[in-house]
Amino acid sequence: MPDHDPDSHRRCHGHVFPKSGATAVGAEDTDLLDAGLRAWTAPPARQDQKYPDSQLGTVEAMPANPLGVALRNRRAGHHTLVWARPDLQAPEFTLTSPAFDHGAPIPEKHRGRLFGANVSPALNWTQPPAGTVELVLIAQDPDVPVGKPATHALTLGIDPSLNGIPENALANPSPIPGLRHGKGPLGRRGWAGPMPIRSHGPHAYVFQLFALDQVPGLPVGFALDEVIAAMSGHIIGRARLDGTYEIR
Repeated sequence: MPDHDPDSHRRCHGHVFPKSGATAVGAEDTDLLDAGLRAWTAPPARQDQKYPDSQLGTVEAMPANPLGVALRNRRAGHHTLVWARPDLQAPEFTLTSPAFDHGAPIPEKHRGRLFGANVSPALNWTQPPAGTVELVLIAQDPDVPVGKPATHALTLGIDPSLNGIPENALANPSPIPGLRHGKGPLGRRGWAGPMPIRSHGPHAYVFQLFALDQVPGLPVGFALDEVIAAMSGHIIGRARLDGTYEIR
């Protein structure tokens, strides 16, 4: 897979994402973000109308979420992804999904548990480099209006002899022997599907697969920072797939 053009990750399915330098929300904005999430989950004011709750088109235009609109240009940025860390660079192989193309919308069934089935997408990859002893998968949303990406999957123990994992393999517990999930949003383990703030615009969901030359050996309950530290100096290959999701 060729090197990624940073600007290409801003051009997904006709949408232009803010540059990595977009203003991030600090800790003082946490209450505002929480209020926005509550506003997004609230039902429309007019109960006699049927509004869509997804990216799949409209029956009637749902009133915009004021918080989503206000925070639209505030995003963590692609520069905050694990992928962007200078100590985690390596030659690339290819990661794909039968559910969506690179840069295309992620289907509804993979949406988060509040409004969707929360089924993780199937993933396939080309041969990782020789010497790979374990694969690590990290999925992140760099478009959340806070200072760092939201983690949607953090999985160790993927057998490098596999050329992919089936749909819902990232469930907790996983149906795939050996897979172990770290802490994601709100301390949950396993796949946490897209649930962006309504009216905030399109979010990217970046699946990052790392080939390691040693087993991380982390205890149960591991967190992202621990995985990053364990991977540093041991990544011999990596692959990436971007999907998008938006709630208008």
